[in-house]
Amino acid sequence: MAKPAFNYRRVLLVHAHPDDESLSTGHVIADRIAAGADVMVLTLTRGERGKMKLVELQALEGNLAAMGAFRSNELVNALKEFSTPELKVQHRFAGTRAYLDSGMRINAFGKPGKPKDLDEMALAAVTPSVIADEVIKAIKDFRPEAVVTYNRNGGYGHPDHKAAFEGTALALRKVAKANNGRAPKFWVVAEPGERFDVTIGNEATTEVRKAAISAHASQVILTSETFAVVPSQEHRFDAPDRLRLIRRPSAWLPARKILMGLWGLPLGVLLAVAGTMLHRIHTSGVEQTPVGLIVALIMTGSLGLGLRLLRSSLGALYLMTLGFYVTIWYFANGRPGGQLISGDGLGNWWSYGSIVLLAVIILFPRLRPKTWSKNASGHR
Repeated sequence: MAKPAFNYRRVLLVHAHPDDESLSTGHVIADRIAAGADVMVLTLTRGERGKMKLVELQALEGNLAAMGAFRSNELVNALKEFSTPELKVQHRFAGTRAYLDSGMRINAFGKPGKPKDLDEMALAAVTPSVIADEVIKAIKDFRPEAVVTYNRNGGYGHPDHKAAFEGTALALRKVAKANNGRAPKFWVVAEPGERFDVTIGNEATTEVRKAAISAHASQVILTSETFAVVPSQEHRFDAPDRLRLIRRPSAWLPARKILMGLWGLPLGVLLAVAGTMLHRIHTSGVEQTPVGLIVALIMTGSLGLGLRLLRSSLGALYLMTLGFYVTIWYFANGRPGGQLISGDGLGNWWSYGSIVLLAVIILFPRLRPKTWSKNASGHR
């Protein structure tokens, strides 16, 4: 099979925030414009939760409208650096719904993730099919030969980048289905260590990329040869863009989030099984302390409270409670071999007490601790 080449005459790039087009695909845009190709950038948010690198601009943080307006102007200036007198980079923001930058937090394992208090208008809060509609509209209007976006992991893991990938992949599947298999070629940005099919970048594109990235000065730390979005993690301007061709977007995407969201059900089943095995254990002697029941109730309450505090929605807690309740009902009622939960005091405390405990955790009006700092709320 011949090695793929990136020499398309019409290219659509789908990005989550202003500056991503220059940071992730600056060489690609500069190369295609220099070759006389038509290029469109679709930006899904205005970067409202960006984190300013310039001290004099840090007052904008938290003011979503002002931050979005400032970064939109930076984007305009960056696209001017790519454009030539004869050919300009076309651009549009997602228009059907005014998505917001979701922001990002670093979890306990040092990995990027969604903020705990995710805004309902945030890009990461919507399903891939909603984002796909935006991409499909751009494809119909621009009619590209190739579409470029982040890889499945969203590059370094930003939730908005992942959402952009999922929406773009689903859009291309829908376009192919509606056109008897014909759709633009699907390319993703390959991160260091990943397989790639083409490298794009030379001395000329480096100069253009450097100028475009410099237009996003509020978001990057610049030196003469390098830039950084995170201190101590520098990247060279002349490092080429690496792209990988996706032969066929996965059919798993539409149902993936729904099916992955069902993990709370088996968790509830396992909790019910473990608690049922523990609840009849007690100490020996005259006064028998039901240590097993105490441990089982503490375990149930801790897991329910943990899900309520650590998740941005109650969905996982609802599913866990459902799986827990069904399993307890099965154990407490007639089944082959008898009942595992008897109707005595210990059995009643375990079956009814655990369910009441989970109900209280679910119905408690508000549990939103301030567990993440302002420093973890920005775009990078």
